[in-house]
Amino acid sequence: LIALPWYVFAQTGSKTALALTGMAQTLPVLAGLFVGVWVDRWSKLRTMINSDLLRALLSLLLFAMVQIHASLWVLLVLVLLLQFIGTFFSPAQSSLIPLLVDDEDIPAASGMNQSGSAAAQMIGLLAGGALVSMLNAPILFLLNGITFLVSVVSLFFIRVQEPKANTGTSSLVDEWIDGMKLIVRSSMILRITIAALVANFAFAPYDVLITAWVKETMHGQAYAFGIIEGAISVGVIVGGLFLGAVSKRISLKRVFILGMAGMGIGTVLLGVEPNLYWDTSVILVAGIAMGLVNGSFSAVAMQSVPKSMLGRVFGTLTALSALASPVGMALFGWLMLHLPVSILFVLMGIPSILSGLSFVGQSTQADATDAAESGPPTIVEGV
Repeated sequence: LIALPWYVFAQTGSKTALALTGMAQTLPVLAGLFVGVWVDRWSKLRTMINSDLLRALLSLLLFAMVQIHASLWVLLVLVLLLQFIGTFFSPAQSSLIPLLVDDEDIPAASGMNQSGSAAAQMIGLLAGGALVSMLNAPILFLLNGITFLVSVVSLFFIRVQEPKANTGTSSLVDEWIDGMKLIVRSSMILRITIAALVANFAFAPYDVLITAWVKETMHGQAYAFGIIEGAISVGVIVGGLFLGAVSKRISLKRVFILGMAGMGIGTVLLGVEPNLYWDTSVILVAGIAMGLVNGSFSAVAMQSVPKSMLGRVFGTLTALSALASPVGMALFGWLMLHLPVSILFVLMGIPSILSGLSFVGQSTQADATDAAESGPPTIVEGV
């Protein structure tokens, strides 16, 4: 839906309409705090199929509404529904992976999933602008619906033995509370969650700062911005692809520590020299570290959390991460008025470095003991 803000602004010329569109695209992610309860009750594969079917229908309906020049409010309602349904897909997908692969292959599968998502996002961003100029925004809504249908077809080829769907005798509220208790009581999951929130908070203004850095400090053109943005995406893809091999040599916990530190150091070094080659190199390294962090975080959760509760955990973590981003954006937006961008890169990187270092010396065995005593699952050995 990258074409939607462009279309709305082109049609209305209103920044208010543009802001409302952004809210419609982002607010539904908060539903992830609660939808995981249903994801855990339902078949994961069927949830993914139904989600994409509904999103395909809504995308096609959005295309049709644009053709008849429906009001902005109709479009916003459709976008809200489309994004809300998407909050079911992501936790269902993450919950399905441990059912498809053996436990020792989870890091590799998680990394590949991370790389696939990053590659799809990069292709979408690169192709989106070109397609909007070559065709028009409404055609992209149609193509969006078609891609969801292609996803549905591919999902029908997956064969997995899922546990019997839980209709549940306890209330949805009780099950949601159980999920929150698991996150809080399992010290490893809680610490990694906090680290992820800190990273999302600190890196929220990355695109804005890079834009200012390239334009004002480097005096670069759009192609320089594109190269640096592409470098971090390529890094994330590479990091995810190598997670499986790396995790066979060092524990996921150490991968997470090194990855968080690498993200922070790369970001700090970004502001050292306003040079395209230097900036591209250090941001590529930071991207690789980010791919390792994202993949190892998901892998730890998949190996540590009971399969019957993965939907609640992943849904909650996604929503919390989404909440951290606007707070970080607001703070750094204010700081941009008072500090040079090079200093802001340092302020972005330091929290990530400290978050990684906070895990040094922490006892995995203690994590397992804490989890066992408080009810949630034992953290896997070696994390």
